[in-house]
Amino acid sequence: MMGIIETDRLLLIPYTIEYIEATLSGKKQLRDVSGYEVSSGWPGIEFYFYLPFALEELKKKPEMEKWTRLIVLKKENKIIGEISVQGNSSNTWIPELGYGIVAAYSDQGFVTEAVKSFLEWLTEAQNFPLIKAKTFLKNKKSQHILKNNGFIKTGEGVIGSGEKIIKFEWRNNELEDEN
Repeated sequence: MMGIIETDRLLLIPYTIEYIEATLSGKKQLRDVSGYEVSSGWPGIEFYFYLPFALEELKKKPEMEKWTRLIVLKKENKIIGEISVQGNSSNTWIPELGYGIVAAYSDQGFVTEAVKSFLEWLTEAQNFPLIKAKTFLKNKKSQHILKNNGFIKTGEGVIGSGEKIIKFEWRNNELEDEN
């Protein structure tokens, strides 16, 4: 299995095809296949409805598994969220960061910790010069997490539902210092 990213409190484990199939079959199936308990609030409705699409894409390109991770709280051995970069994996790929965590585990620094370690791993694994992110204008927590991890606001926009979003970018300063 691809390497697990470990922090003081978390494990970021690759969300494999097998785990996605188990998730779609139910929490008990995911627990049995992964060995981790599954938080009652996970996956959220938006992420759950995205999974069939993600599964089909991964079956076409299994090498993409490493870009999506489950967030596991070590002390409870429990899946509490997910983190990923998405986009086209071509040479010109500018990945977009996304994440989600169960409400019961928010406001405890877990997402900030996960984003920090995931960015470090991405820097070492791929040397991305740039990573993008966006969040809803009303989602102050997500904006705070991005800013705490070195993302800079680059603009605003509107998505299909008419909701306002804020766009962010993170630049790999280590890579820029080499140039």
